[in-house]
Amino acid sequence: MKALRWYGRGDVRLDDVEVPRPGPGEVLIAVTLCGICGSDVEEYHAGPIVVPVSPHPLTGRAAPLTLGHEIVGVVAEAGEGVTLAPGTPVVPDVVLGCGRCWWCARGEYPLCERGAALGLQDDGGLAEYLVAPADRCVPLPGGMSAEVAVFAEPAAVAVRALDKAGDVSGAVVAVVGAGAIGLLVAQVARCRGAAAIVAVDPDPGRRALAGSCGLVAASPGDAADAAVRELTGGRGADVVVESAGTAAAVTGAVSLCRRGGTTVLLGVTPEPAALPALDVVLGEKRVVGSASHRWDTDVRGAVALLHGGHVRVDQLPVQTVPLADAVRRGLADPPRDLLKTIVEVAGVRG
Repeated sequence: MKALRWYGRGDVRLDDVEVPRPGPGEVLIAVTLCGICGSDVEEYHAGPIVVPVSPHPLTGRAAPLTLGHEIVGVVAEAGEGVTLAPGTPVVPDVVLGCGRCWWCARGEYPLCERGAALGLQDDGGLAEYLVAPADRCVPLPGGMSAEVAVFAEPAAVAVRALDKAGDVSGAVVAVVGAGAIGLLVAQVARCRGAAAIVAVDPDPGRRALAGSCGLVAASPGDAADAAVRELTGGRGADVVVESAGTAAAVTGAVSLCRRGGTTVLLGVTPEPAALPALDVVLGEKRVVGSASHRWDTDVRGAVALLHGGHVRVDQLPVQTVPLADAVRRGLADPPRDLLKTIVEVAGVRG
């Protein structure tokens, strides 16, 4: 089969590899579509960041590894003890835990100290087939298209982030970073009853897109502060979700948050961020991190929101490319005017 594998910085190759076999409790998934995440692009240009170059403590794997963790596909083969039938369309939760530590025992396997993810520390979905744990695959409702379901993984990230924020009904929510994740966060907040949502982004095109989605769009700094204060009578946003992944965005997000409010840090950046401690302490602000998702609450919840039309992806500018063009068009030089590259994998087989 064909698989897009990371060897090193700037070195991702379309290889011919053996089709994997599912073990007990696993399924073999024939991949239909796989989205390219910003983390995949970062691994291409600046890696290794989280892709292991020596054996990972949980998976035992090291580069070269197949990228891709935004996956939708169809069960092709079921391992021993699996009741999920071949032919079932699914979204696999790619997060893996050891199953033995304190966090895994509490069901919080995304926090496992030895945790991993398919497509980052083990083979992922930018391939014709992948193996995944059967009990963490979410079957798709009837009639749900793969083009919508491929957004389930990033939408699950948004669901978990809003869960960290608590009840947002009637709240003013600010989203710092109007990329794919930020706009999905905004939609989840809206369907949970947020009164108003401000999208903050330095890019005029993304601000225009946010405005067309019914959000209040503002550039970072004074404009964002003014927009939030106008909506809140000067108190600041009840909830701020930072999804830009820069140190400046972290500082800006905390400053937009009202006294007693919550800031969820969702973006990932290797650069240290200066947390305004005095503002956080005296304002009794809550700052919490969020990174991944669970299959039963977050992925399943995202699938339901997408299927029900509560979270829509038809307004998001995307491109769909074949697996053979994914490096050039999706990793090396992704178009700046698009939010997502979706790789069509099913057409490779035959």
